[in-house]
Amino acid sequence: MKREPIVEDLLSASVEMQVLERSKPSVEKQTKKILEVLPDGEVICPKCGGSNCWKRGNREGGRKEYSCKECKKFFIVYPLVDKEGRDIKCPECNSRNYKLDGRVGDKRRYKCHDCHRKYILNPFGRDDVNNFNCRWCGSKKHHKKGLDSKTKRQKCYCLDCKKQFTLGAERPDVLDAPEDFDFDHDVWTTDHLGYDRGIHYHNKMNFSYIQQPWLKHYFKKYILYLSSTRLAFSTLNGKISGAKIFSEFLNEIGFNQGFENINRDLVIQYLAYLKTNHYSYSQHTHCISTLKTFFETGILNHWFNIEPALIRPEDWLKKTRRLPRFIPEEVMTQINQHIDSLPKPVMRMVLIDMECGFRIGELTRLKLDCLKSNGKEGWYIQYQMYKMNKEHTKPISNELAQVIQEQQSYIKQLFGNSFPYLFSGRARQRSDEFIPEPKIMTGQSFINHIKRLAQQFEIKDQSGKLWNFQTHQFRHTVGTRMINAGVPQHIIQRYLGHESPEMTMVYAHIFDETLRKEVEKYHESRVVNFQGETAELDETILSSNDDLEWFKKNVQARALEHGYCARPKVLGDCDIPGFDGCYNCPHWRTNKNFLPILRDTLERTNNVLEKAQNCGWQLQVHKNTPIKENLEKVIKTLEAENDQ
Repeated sequence: MKREPIVEDLLSASVEMQVLERSKPSVEKQTKKILEVLPDGEVICPKCGGSNCWKRGNREGGRKEYSCKECKKFFIVYPLVDKEGRDIKCPECNSRNYKLDGRVGDKRRYKCHDCHRKYILNPFGRDDVNNFNCRWCGSKKHHKKGLDSKTKRQKCYCLDCKKQFTLGAERPDVLDAPEDFDFDHDVWTTDHLGYDRGIHYHNKMNFSYIQQPWLKHYFKKYILYLSSTRLAFSTLNGKISGAKIFSEFLNEIGFNQGFENINRDLVIQYLAYLKTNHYSYSQHTHCISTLKTFFETGILNHWFNIEPALIRPEDWLKKTRRLPRFIPEEVMTQINQHIDSLPKPVMRMVLIDMECGFRIGELTRLKLDCLKSNGKEGWYIQYQMYKMNKEHTKPISNELAQVIQEQQSYIKQLFGNSFPYLFSGRARQRSDEFIPEPKIMTGQSFINHIKRLAQQFEIKDQSGKLWNFQTHQFRHTVGTRMINAGVPQHIIQRYLGHESPEMTMVYAHIFDETLRKEVEKYHESRVVNFQGETAELDETILSSNDDLEWFKKNVQARALEHGYCARPKVLGDCDIPGFDGCYNCPHWRTNKNFLPILRDTLERTNNVLEKAQNCGWQLQVHKNTPIKENLEKVIKTLEAENDQ
């Protein structure tokens, strides 16, 4: 009998198939057999063993329906591999006996006939997770932790070594660092360089992504040099990220000629590469600043010879002013309404952050003995500023001191004095229950509690959008509240622990109403000199009796009909006759309260000049012309303020 071959594009000759037999089209008999496919790709009937079969059609899920011409039986061929070539077998018992069980999204779901488990074949191994070993310790004791947000690969957490790894991650096989420091090894740790373990578990740096050996060697020397200056470990990791991008650029253009051939043209190509790949302003700045300091350090230390000033000021993008990410007051009100629903330790963390505005690393690593008394029924909190690498203190309220004391008692009751921190992490479990463990809480764990609170109680802003909480927002909120309460900027700078006023200005967002009042106050009190320029007088010099006495002794501050005199007493008495001489004097000050007098004086001066010019009195013209010009400047400035 002639055998009908199977069409190649529907069924490969080398593919095993599962067969379900049925006697009639309307009655399915669930007989499970493994079909042996002949070398020429023909199908054998599972009932009589005959090979004289013909294809009736296709079914959903890759199934194919056949009919045996010898025994007149119908049967369905189930594929044992899916369309992407993955074996269809149960991840629990490895059985190939299955049936289709619908879809989940765009993926086919199967049900095992033997153990009755439902499963989905995943290209990243979600259902084969037990077949993988931990990439760190080789253990099979691990559980799933969801998909990576970028690569969509399965993340796992090892129960033995307590580390997280990603299945199928495209990483070099050098992630295991040696116990002792090795310059030639591509992985260095905090222990190798003498750092404390990072608060974000950034205790490792990896040079494997730098593909050019000559670049990797000297960048390692650069990082080793920076570590001797005690630059933050996370900052060093950031510089390696910048070097990785530069290495990818060199690899893309095929450049591997060493430092001697790096020139300005190559840098210009790199700038274009950053732009065409749509790197953000901060990434662009980070990349070129890393390259600039690397080149400069290499030249100064005679590591290599390249052209000086390859990175120039015009290479930086124009800086865009960032708005502070403070939490609106209506959102803060909702947090306070539902804060009792948080676990007690997390609630106390939020209360501390609301008042103090800590960086997340400072908050999670507060010491157990951080609360200090000033001996006068006042309290301070002492903490380590890891960003600045120094200790700092700030005053706190008595209510917050009581919250800290409650947390101290909580930690001592759990761990005694063996755990040195004020806040602990929680045990890893699938429930939201807070089971404390003697370890530092991560910033992500802290903010996840608040995000769950926002979802549970639908904490929204004025636009009705669910608020997306971030750890640093509390710090911005403290700075915003303080500046809107009228606290001087230098006090806010000291309270937040900033090194410069520019850092404080990022956080200081003035509400529109506060801004309007301050502008009105400014225009009421603004003082100008004889050239119409603003003459600043810092209010803080009159903030104490001693300063006021100094002002009285050293500045005459004599009241005049058109302003006042700010001539220092060390210069002696004023020798300018009459008030008209003040209009040419650098010590004369006035404001808009004197505008009527100034306008009248300008009118009289114009009349004098007109008459002097008509009569040819050059001395009077020469004397009054500067007065007229200065008065016009002053009046123009003050009138412009009135119009605003």
